Amino acid sequence: MNKLRLLEAEQLTLTRHHWRAINKYDASIESAKKAGFIHEHGLACEKAGFYFKNLDSNNKKALEYFKQACECYKEWGSSVKVDFIQKEIDSLNERERDSLNVKAHSREPPEAELVACSCS
Repeated sequence: MNKLRLLEAEQLTLTRHHWRAINKYDASIESAKKAGFIHEHGLACEKAGFYFKNLDSNNKKALEYFKQACECYKEWGSSVKVDFIQKEIDSLNERERDSLNVKAHSREPPEAELVACSCS
């Protein structure tokens, strides 16, 4: 069921059905988790992370999904996937730092938090 939900989520992203896509990603994540498919749990989190990253408006949510994916891949034993996801996390943290620097210079209070992942 988790694979079907993931495919549905991916299809919904193409047709820009934002909330429905998110619900399908979450359903895929829960289904994979419940079934004990740690690698598929990681994949669903990874895909959801990229979805939010590409939206460009919710880096915090992307970081949450990537952190989950990183933990799944670590548990699964895939150092290649852990390294790949860690690079995405680092990239988003860099984006957040840049955003905070811009806000600091314009005297606006920072709204975002950087996320650390000790997956490696």
